[in-house]
Amino acid sequence: MIQLNGKNIITIGDKATASAILFWFHGYGANNWSFEPSMKMLNLLLDDSLFIVIPNAPERDGKRSWYPLPKIGADKSISEDYAGLQDAHKMVRSLIEEYSDNHEIIIGGFSQGAALSLSYQFEKSSKIKACIALSGYMPNIDNYKNKSVEGAKIFIAHGKSDNVITFESYKKTINFLDSKCDDIHKCVGDFGHTITKEVTTEMTDWISKLI
Repeated sequence: MIQLNGKNIITIGDKATASAILFWFHGYGANNWSFEPSMKMLNLLLDDSLFIVIPNAPERDGKRSWYPLPKIGADKSISEDYAGLQDAHKMVRSLIEEYSDNHEIIIGGFSQGAALSLSYQFEKSSKIKACIALSGYMPNIDNYKNKSVEGAKIFIAHGKSDNVITFESYKKTINFLDSKCDDIHKCVGDFGHTITKEVTTEMTDWISKLI
């Protein structure tokens, strides 16, 4: 069952029979329809055990973006908009409150959607069972150094040939997450800024054991 409500949110699966709800966030410049086929297939592989919610990011300067992109200064320093990220977290919280009921919650996404998911789980009120981050990064790391994610479960995948979010960004993210979480499943391979069949298979198996 695939539905599209008035807020341009795609839902897949039957909420009444689902074991968990997966909130999935697309990347910068994309939209929720770009993930409708793959999320539909994911749920089929999991025997329709998920209720999947795929929202659209708001438009910023003509492109869909969950939060303002980092700015690079003349000295190549990177400036991140923490307030903008917090505004995005408010959208995520509102979405979860609208759909979750008493279900277990998984959040995840690709690229910027992965970054949004990784950072949101550090919010005290998140109540997230698990997080999936594909080809993403941990934004605003300095703002989260004193926060914890006790009991968190994370699936993270990244390609060594990613030229959008570099493998160096992945390593920085992993160094940070390893200091915060003991349950991280890492999937790394020789691919670019994409989701491979191998990543999908490994992610599906991880979710099946989780729920």
